This record gives sequence, structure tokens and C-alpha cells, in this order.
Amino acid sequence: MNPSNARFSAVRAVSQVLIGHSIRVSDYGQGLDQQQKAFAHQLAQGTINALPRLNGLLSQLLSKPIKAKEAEVHAILLTGLYQIEYLRTPDHAAVNESVNLAKKLKKTWAIKLINGCLRRFIREQDKLRQNLSTASTASHSEWMYQMIAEQWPEHAAKIIEANNHAGPMCLRVNQSLLSTDEYLKKLTAADVSGTQSQQAPECIRLDQACAVEKLPGFNEGWISVQDEAAQLAAPLLAIQPGQRILDACSAPGGKACHLAESYPNSFVIARDVSSERLLMVKQSISRLGLKVDIQELSEAQRSERECFDHILADVPCSGSGVVRRHPDIKTLRLQSDLAQFQRQQLNILQDLWPKLKIGGTLLYVTCSIFEQENDQTVRRFLKQEKQASVDAICSSWGYATEFGRQLIPKREGSDGLFFCRLQKA
Repeated sequence: MNPSNARFSAVRAVSQVLIGHSIRVSDYGQGLDQQQKAFAHQLAQGTINALPRLNGLLSQLLSKPIKAKEAEVHAILLTGLYQIEYLRTPDHAAVNESVNLAKKLKKTWAIKLINGCLRRFIREQDKLRQNLSTASTASHSEWMYQMIAEQWPEHAAKIIEANNHAGPMCLRVNQSLLSTDEYLKKLTAADVSGTQSQQAPECIRLDQACAVEKLPGFNEGWISVQDEAAQLAAPLLAIQPGQRILDACSAPGGKACHLAESYPNSFVIARDVSSERLLMVKQSISRLGLKVDIQELSEAQRSERECFDHILADVPCSGSGVVRRHPDIKTLRLQSDLAQFQRQQLNILQDLWPKLKIGGTLLYVTCSIFEQENDQTVRRFLKQEKQASVDAICSSWGYATEFGRQLIPKREGSDGLFFCRLQKA
């Protein structure tokens, strides 16, 4: 393995986050073998996850901030610090490889800076760690750390811990083809271990993540990869045969596919504004052999008076409940974004409500743990729409809120999702 190539891919990924782009780390592994890809992913994902802490350390090592146009140099320093702070990389190797990356990128002016910063960190690391703020020590931005502490005082430590570790890989078993117990036996035969979820009966939580190619029957549609929290959405809609269901913000399609699996005699429409993201929905539907009508949302459809018995609105949000799966959220998301998301969420609800039949149900879902996007959004909508009322979710999982039910991210448990069920009078 040539670790320099893997480090180069990781630096490219981290630099994209530094200039404000949300990324998939897997996009930066082209041309690498499996071992190199694994290391590149570990280094990039780990560095991005620890960015608030690493930047807190780096700021003490720099006499002035690195210019925005030098994001790759910034990324070399951060990945170098990450290797010293979190990995078993020997100190001298981390320094030398970081310097080599600067040479490879023709950033010769930065060689002395990189060498000096990393060597000083090795000498003074204990003192530098002591100077970090509480939020930086916890690898969170100041605003996000404070908001978690204020809104979830009794659970803040567990949420922070969960955010800083990769979430478990979860499967949804296609009950139309085999039971959860049957698939557990097939996993055991394939030397893959997992346990059935207590809150989502179709869910198996794997003890260790693995490539989908190793999972029995993946290509045959026996299972899908989906967090157990997301698997709670479909059962919250009491769907009858022949009814029409709209999954309004469908991509990447996990919930639409679950609806089609659970209610094969209903009509499921999967809609999204992004044709590119709808490709993921099409791929999943094809692999699972499901019947779902896929539609790209047009301006015409926004104003059409359609009639649906049930609507699932898994709306855009801060993603504060799925930070462990998208660690760039810690760096890219701003506190001011919450108000913008709330306006977007209200607009979506107002667009969808006329399309819901009298007596129909709209399930409002976010991947957020912040009340600004959850109860506050629902409260504002209820004040505007007199035909809307809350249909309480009576379940043992999560925590009851004013209008819905909230899951928080747990280290070996589910992601943090919010659910509110609204009925049209």
C-alpha cells in the first residue's frame, strides 16, 4: 500500500469541507485499492469528525490563520494532527508524510510551516489540549455544543459521545420475502453477527459494519441498509389497501421502499426536487422489485390539487440527529441555519396540506434534535392551519415532546429523529 496516495485523497476530502462543501468521503477514493480506500476513509472521516478540536489545537500553533485559498495546506496540517492525536501513526511518519504531501501539491512555501507546527504539537501537546474550550475538547462547534446542553441537559453527554463515533450499520429485512429471524440465521451462516432491534422489529443492528456484498441476498432484495430510527416512520401510518401515499421528500428512498414493502396493496408515489437524487430511489426500487411511482417535483405539481390518503414529509433540516453519519455538519452548519430550515419546513407543510384528503394523515419527520425544527415548526403550522390537529404517537421508544416523539442519537442505538403525526379534520 502506498499511504501517501491515501493521505492525498483524505486531504482533498478535508479541504472540500474547509471551503464549505458537503462531501461523501467515498468520492475521494478513486484509483486506490481496498486497503488504501479504508485508510483514506478513516483519515478523512476521522479528521472531519474532529475538526472543531483539531482547529482549536491548530489555532494555538499558528501566528495567523491560514488563508481560505490555501485549504489544502490547512487540510494537510489537520490530517497530520489527527494522525498524531488519534491514530497509531509514529510521530515522525506523520510529520514526514505531511511534508511530502506539501511537496506533491507544489506547496513548497508551506513545508517549514507544516514541519514546525506538527513538531511543536508533539512537544507541547498536553499544554495545548488544556487550553481548548469545552466545546472544542468535545469536537463540537460552540453553538451546537451549547444548544445540545441547553435542550438536552440530562442527555447531553451521551449525545456528544454518540456524535463522535460512527453509528452502527442497520439492516431492514424485507418481510415479504423472509422474516427477521430467518435472515438472522442466514447472517450467522455467513459469519456476520447482529441483533434484532427492540424498537423496530424489521431491523437488525450489525455488530460490525461490512460491505453489502458480504450480506446474503442483498442483490436479491432481501434487505436494505437503513438506520432503525428511519424504520419507525412507515408503521406510524395506518395505511389501508388501495390508499394513495406520497413520500414528498423521498431521496434517497429508504422510507418509500419501506412503505411499498409494508403496504404492497397501496399506491406509493416517491417525489423529490432532485433528479440526481431520485436515481438512488430508482436503483433501490429496482433492486427490491417494488412498484413505486417516481416523480421529480415540478412547479406545476406544487400547485396541483392532488388527493392523498397519507403523506410522509421527511423534510430538510440541520441534520443534528445524524451528525455521526455526516460529520461535516459540525463544521458546515451554522446556528442561523435553523431559522432558514424552519421557514423551508413550513413552506413544505403549507404546499402539502391541500393535497391531503379530509381525515388523512401527514407524518412530519426530521433528522434533528433541536426544537426549532421540530415542535416549534409544528406549533407555527398549527396556528396557521385550523384543519390540522396532532394525532398523538403512543410508543415506548424515544421521548414525548409537546407535539411528537423524539429519538436522540445513542452510541450503540438509533439516530436522532423527530416524528409528529398530523391529521386533517
